[in-house]
Amino acid sequence: MAKKKKSAGNTSGAASKASKVIVWVVLAIILLVVALVLINNYTGSSSDEAQDIDYSSQPFLGDENAPVKIVEFGDYKCIHCQEFHHNNFPVIDQELIETGKASFYFMNMPVINADSEKGAEFSEAVYQVLGDDGFWKFHDVLFAEDLNTSFTDDFLMDKLREVVSDEEAEEVLQVYQNNGTDDAVSIDTELADDLGVQGTPTIFVNGKLFEGQDMNDLIDMVDEETQEAN
Repeated sequence: MAKKKKSAGNTSGAASKASKVIVWVVLAIILLVVALVLINNYTGSSSDEAQDIDYSSQPFLGDENAPVKIVEFGDYKCIHCQEFHHNNFPVIDQELIETGKASFYFMNMPVINADSEKGAEFSEAVYQVLGDDGFWKFHDVLFAEDLNTSFTDDFLMDKLREVVSDEEAEEVLQVYQNNGTDDAVSIDTELADDLGVQGTPTIFVNGKLFEGQDMNDLIDMVDEETQEAN
């Protein structure tokens, strides 16, 4: 009889342990589900859900009425932005902009250093004075430079004079030195913050975060957006 009572005690203890294990498993599952829901709520607005982007007063290339709008958030001191400009943008230009599938916008997100801010402010001054044509010319020559070069006023002016007249460059300098572009840069950076941009370059396609691996993925995303627009 003593042995039977001992056995019953072991059975009761085992059952208690099993119940505790089940409780912990259930709690773990609940916590996992909650975590997945929170993660989904945080990231669900990235590539799946279009965000509102104000494209007005922003430099762009291509047909303004194109069915797809591509936005790059970039920094003139960012090596990955420079690589994107040299290696990937030509594909975007040829395959998407020139074909009328998409228009392309550049918005400033200066994050590297003080020269990043200078480059952003000066480029906005160029856009304010000279419009899209002057902006993209300056954009190209600035990204062609060694990233270790300091963005002094003289350097920025020398780069600008490579693509515009001295008179036009002086107009730009006046706007820049009078802090006439602070608001424009702030608009870009505040938008980047609202969109959850974490680094540069970051690409959006019709307000949706591009998370693909290469240009083929980007072209596919543009094609999908074109079909939805039609």
